[in-house]
Amino acid sequence: MNPARLLALVVSGLVAGFLGLNLLASLFADGVRLDLTEGRLYQLSPGTIEVINRLEEPITLNFYYSRGAAARYPALRAYGARVRELLRGVAARSGGRIQLSEIDPQPFSTAEDAAIAAGLEAVPTEDGGQLFFGLAGTNTLDGTRIIAFFDPAEEARLEYEIVRVIAELERARTPVIAIISSLPFAPGQDGRSANPMIDALAQTYDVRWLDERFSAIPDADALFLLHPPNLTEEQLYLVDQHVLRRGRVFVSIDPLAHLALRTGPDGLPPVNALRTSRLPRLLSRWGIGYDPTYTAMDREHGLPVQVNEAGRTRTRAYPLWFSVPPSGLSGTMPATAALSQGVNFGSPGIVQHLGGEADFTVLAATGQEGARIDSDIAATSPSPDVLQRDYTPDSSAPLALAARLSGPVSTAFPDGPPTGDIRFEASQHITGPADAEIIVIADADWLDPAFYLRADGAGGEQMVADNLALMLNLADALAGDPALVNLRSRTGSARPMLRVEALRSEAETRFRELQDALRAELSDAEGSLARLSAAGEASTLGGAAPASAARAEALRERIVAARAALRDVERGFRREIVALESRLQFWTIWVPPLLVIGLAILTTLLRRRRRT
Repeated sequence: MNPARLLALVVSGLVAGFLGLNLLASLFADGVRLDLTEGRLYQLSPGTIEVINRLEEPITLNFYYSRGAAARYPALRAYGARVRELLRGVAARSGGRIQLSEIDPQPFSTAEDAAIAAGLEAVPTEDGGQLFFGLAGTNTLDGTRIIAFFDPAEEARLEYEIVRVIAELERARTPVIAIISSLPFAPGQDGRSANPMIDALAQTYDVRWLDERFSAIPDADALFLLHPPNLTEEQLYLVDQHVLRRGRVFVSIDPLAHLALRTGPDGLPPVNALRTSRLPRLLSRWGIGYDPTYTAMDREHGLPVQVNEAGRTRTRAYPLWFSVPPSGLSGTMPATAALSQGVNFGSPGIVQHLGGEADFTVLAATGQEGARIDSDIAATSPSPDVLQRDYTPDSSAPLALAARLSGPVSTAFPDGPPTGDIRFEASQHITGPADAEIIVIADADWLDPAFYLRADGAGGEQMVADNLALMLNLADALAGDPALVNLRSRTGSARPMLRVEALRSEAETRFRELQDALRAELSDAEGSLARLSAAGEASTLGGAAPASAARAEALRERIVAARAALRDVERGFRREIVALESRLQFWTIWVPPLLVIGLAILTTLLRRRRRT
């Protein structure tokens, strides 16, 4: 056969085989994926599969994505592909119960009108257009749930947000959470709270606030006591009976709540602000010990704070504010086992098991060097040096900061309801034992966004701890859908170059120290010169003595030299960073192809030598 014809047949066969293989794959292997990424980014979580498998009615998901507008933003385009793949995987897994449509809303089109009517947020682009990047889901009962905009900064919660939409469309009613709190978290007239955690809860649950004078507790799925006020005997009895009747309670108490004492615009803390919260009678009856006169510390995991030392600002670890890494969280409870960044606490209290029939599980604890300090001393905000100097690890460390009590509990009012302003029917008194699920965290400052959010330098915020994820996990475990618990705080697709970032951070720290020293020297010289000038001793023209004038001239030369050295330090830092990036580019961009080319040349030479 003619070689040219043979080649044409071979190429045609390969092309036909390739097209046929793709056609067969699209027909019989749609949704089949081999995920080899670290953290299994493209593999659906067990919670997602559980939610999908229990769907009985069809659900429609409309993915609104402005492809043309997003194409000009590489990071957004890459994240769009990530969202699309996850949605396709969910739809493929559902076996037809989830109908997925991708819609590119063009300007002034009916699709754009539908996106706006659904409540999606349009982001303005540089050319004056609009970019849609959200999800609208509907069920057969005309129920609607949306994701207004897929924020790339929230990639770790991407799967949770999508599955939350599906789960909310699938369930018959919205669970109710009743909240008792002395913190200023209640929503304002616009429906928004001053705290991101409360806003996140309100997106999923029917949150009902009880004021400090409450005389009844609604029939809620769960009761949250967030740094509660000083409750009366009647109110304590209402909580006691709710636990025995409904059995699901979350308690956040604190021996030293900085969040409650934060000053307002007038420079004063809120009226009736409580430094300490407690639940007398109830905790001990449930089998949980809590002594608000002591606060926990952990120097091993202290959070960085800025301190002023000899006129210089330095970053030091503060033992009273510390992080509990994943290793310090319970691996048996899904609410904490799924967290990957740890949880940050601020001067928390200590809890312990007092005994009883209910199972006691520690959810968060200090490290092996955990210590305790008198709460009154901690309230004076001692410096890191003072805390380190007097630091003595507790013999019972690690110290428990949060715990879960699961099992039978009895009433803290065995003699019946108390007498007072609230009238109770003695015939309705519940003595127990009754099964309960009680979670206690001996801290209120972990609710403060300052403990888990940081400005990212681009006008946004970065999640640096799993405080928010923990709150939502606990809500799902007590009142919502336990299947959603392990979906939060998944690893993002970004893979930072850790070695490069470490080298950059090391160089920045080194140059920053030099910079601080030079700036201190410059400030000292400028201050001395200013004092000489004010006294008229900076120049002989002003009548200054020769010695004073010479000293002033030396200070001027010192200022000029310090400024020049400061500029050299800044230029040196930039040069080192540029050199680091150049080396990185050389090893990652040039070396691999050069090695391939060299290997090819070497292989060719060896073959020629064998032939000769």
